[in-house]
Amino acid sequence: MLSIRPISDLSRNMTEIERLAIEEGQIVQLAKNSKEHMVIMGSDTFKSLFAKLSMYESLLISEAQIRQGKSQPLESAREKSDKKFQEKLDAFNAAQKIHG
Repeated sequence: MLSIRPISDLSRNMTEIERLAIEEGQIVQLAKNSKEHMVIMGSDTFKSLFAKLSMYESLLISEAQIRQGKSQPLESAREKSDKKFQEKLDAFNAAQKIHG
């Protein structure tokens, strides 16, 4: 999944780096002076990693809220959500009757 190459490969072997990143879904790490320098990956790989990062961030926030007592039972949250949705739907339907 991770390929480490010297940064000079970027100009010499761009086609191969692109193939690894796009077709094989690899993350290509480029090194400069034997030190990590940059990473190249396909946009699908980036989107997938970003989605996972966002999900993990949401989970951490949720866990912190639970520990702080800022959570509520699922059924209670669902009832509140359904009530708000119904109120908005009723308001929309009422507006349609007035203008319709």
